[in-house]
Amino acid sequence: MNISKLILHIFLAMLFIGCNEPADSPYPLIVFVNKAIPPGVGRASAVSFVIDGKGYLALGRTATRSGALNDCWQYDPTQDSWSQKTAYPGKARVKAMAAVIGGKAYVGLGFDILSLGIYNYDSCLKDFWMYNPTTDTWIQKANFPSNYTDACGCFVVDSTIYVTSGMNGADFGTETWKYKPVDSQPGEWVRVADFLGPSRAAGIACATADHYYFGTGYRTYNVNDWWEYFPANDTWKERKSMPDNGRENAVSLTVSNRIFISTGRHFGGNLTGGHVDSDIDEYDILRNVWYVRGNIPGGGRENALAFTINGVGYIGFGENDTEMLNDFWSFKP
Repeated sequence: MNISKLILHIFLAMLFIGCNEPADSPYPLIVFVNKAIPPGVGRASAVSFVIDGKGYLALGRTATRSGALNDCWQYDPTQDSWSQKTAYPGKARVKAMAAVIGGKAYVGLGFDILSLGIYNYDSCLKDFWMYNPTTDTWIQKANFPSNYTDACGCFVVDSTIYVTSGMNGADFGTETWKYKPVDSQPGEWVRVADFLGPSRAAGIACATADHYYFGTGYRTYNVNDWWEYFPANDTWKERKSMPDNGRENAVSLTVSNRIFISTGRHFGGNLTGGHVDSDIDEYDILRNVWYVRGNIPGGGRENALAFTINGVGYIGFGENDTEMLNDFWSFKP
């Protein structure tokens, strides 16, 4: 390579790094408040959802290749306490999805870590269940039509659930499907436009009342891209990438119509495994920029869970390189 080409490559690399820097935040660092935890030893790769001012966590695991869970717990923020609910009727699993429509939760998909191993299509689970908190019961709905069920992204548009990307046991996908619940019926999954970014699993999806996003994740390497979905015309548009080198297994939450991304792992390759993150970043929808807002106490982690209740964000649990974490934190933006 001659000198002029070398200088050009250095310039382009510096330009890319500069363009991907976070913006100066107009907000102070986030302050976290420690909250109560349910009985147990912590968990990772669970799902969470919120109905009528109560938070729920379900599924996940207590160890890397064992300890899969199918229990369900409810968090009452007014009492800062947890109570156990009816267990999920399907197989214990990790990296499932959960969404809420009409006061009911829809939970399913994910990966069976106890059966056939990592690279196996049959370990990807397709069953899909509705949880009614009034009766504390589960009802099975229509199975997911695709094998891309491991570590998908999920968001809700009005009364429709969207699921995108994920892994099928061997390959990464870009398929996107939508599901609209129908009372007393199984419902139907309909395929829509594929996600336009590279195929991946372990990305994150989140939404406000008018905007729907998906990005980051893993496809043998980490990606840090960020995309917006437009349901009116079934199209995707790329937005400002996250100000890092990419992450997987992060969490997302929307607090007072503001989007936050936190934790996760930057995969550094098979020799090092990378590192886990503790930061919490905010995406400014109007400016299309990112702000670094601080760090979650307890150190870096991946496969945590997060939800929002009445303008308060909650983050906790997950795992780092040596142990499961059993802590739970709240914050106001």
